[in-house]
Amino acid sequence: MNAFALVDCNNFFVSCERVFRPELERRPVIVLSNNDGCVISRSEEAKALGIGMAAPFFEVRALAAEHRVAAISANHELYVDFSRRIAEILRRHAPVVEEYSIDESFLTLPRDGDLLKRAWAIRVEIGRWTGIPVSIGLAPTKALAKLASDKAKKAGGVLSLLDPSVRARMLAQTPVEHVWGVAKRSALRLAEHGVRSAADFADLADPVIQKTLGIGGVRLAHELRGTSCLTLAAAAPERQSVTVSRSFGRPVGSLAALEAAVASFAANAAERARRHGLKAGALSVFTGWREDGRPTGDSSGLRLTPTNDTSALMRAAKELAGRLFVEGRSFRKAGVVLGALETEDSGQVEFFDDGRAERSRRLLKVLDRVNASLGPGTLSYGGALGARASASKSERRSPRWTTVWEEIPTARA
Repeated sequence: MNAFALVDCNNFFVSCERVFRPELERRPVIVLSNNDGCVISRSEEAKALGIGMAAPFFEVRALAAEHRVAAISANHELYVDFSRRIAEILRRHAPVVEEYSIDESFLTLPRDGDLLKRAWAIRVEIGRWTGIPVSIGLAPTKALAKLASDKAKKAGGVLSLLDPSVRARMLAQTPVEHVWGVAKRSALRLAEHGVRSAADFADLADPVIQKTLGIGGVRLAHELRGTSCLTLAAAAPERQSVTVSRSFGRPVGSLAALEAAVASFAANAAERARRHGLKAGALSVFTGWREDGRPTGDSSGLRLTPTNDTSALMRAAKELAGRLFVEGRSFRKAGVVLGALETEDSGQVEFFDDGRAERSRRLLKVLDRVNASLGPGTLSYGGALGARASASKSERRSPRWTTVWEEIPTARA
């Protein structure tokens, strides 16, 4: 029988920044969202100052200045690359790896040796090859592995709940709202049955749990009891949509600027669709602005002959931007959503094909190859020119140390 492990990168975005900036060690650090709007990652030192997750930056700016908090704009290209490198390491150690999120992965490990020793070896290898500290939880089920990894952060880095006595003690000490999959509203409903801890939840009768939380709650209770009900997804689930959106660095008031922005988003979405071997049969554009001090928005969509051709999707996005544009309105955000996705090899072939489709495919392959090797945006369509004017603020972004040649760090002996 296999054991489950959850490998969780500690304060992931902050840890990525610290790899190339050792001066940030032991200093409070926060990473800000697109447009430098709110806090999306915090170092332990920043947490100790009381800076909350998702806190608007303007609310903590004075506190950050007082305590010399390093505030850094999100560098998602760097974080995705680190995540990919860590996943490659994990695949050398486990037959099945489920990348649950950018900073968390579940894996299965056969119980044919000292699993604690093996988990420590994985942790050391990730630290040696990437510089990212991780916490690893071991358990007989996914839900317990998630709990173990959360507790491992304060237990030296690795924690096992494979021992039933250790598991029982940990469940008794864990508030039920800290259990993976139990939301605050669910915790309130469970409290009506005297449930306060994870142990109380595991001890509750199945009929009561099903009446309160449904069959999903019953499965979760069985997981806490040590019976595996949730398997690993070896492959990512099929995508239902591709979304690219952004808050603008400054309000957009002209049709040309709005068209350029959504065309840029459509080009980005088209590249993502091709990367996953998909094409879109629908496209929608949404916009956002403030009215009477409150955020509001609108959207419009259309059906397409399934495609992942950048120029076709850009034209459709600009058409929809024209429908949504209102003279005198200051748009603060916009986005493009590709829907009705299907695989590239499905659908009907053009009967009267004059060769343009094949030429377009060859052009897109070159475009994707160049941008993959030399960095995103190296080659782009002219229809997206002007999008930089509405780009999000990233005034504090660090270099893309691992993916852009010009930004690779230089060491001098």
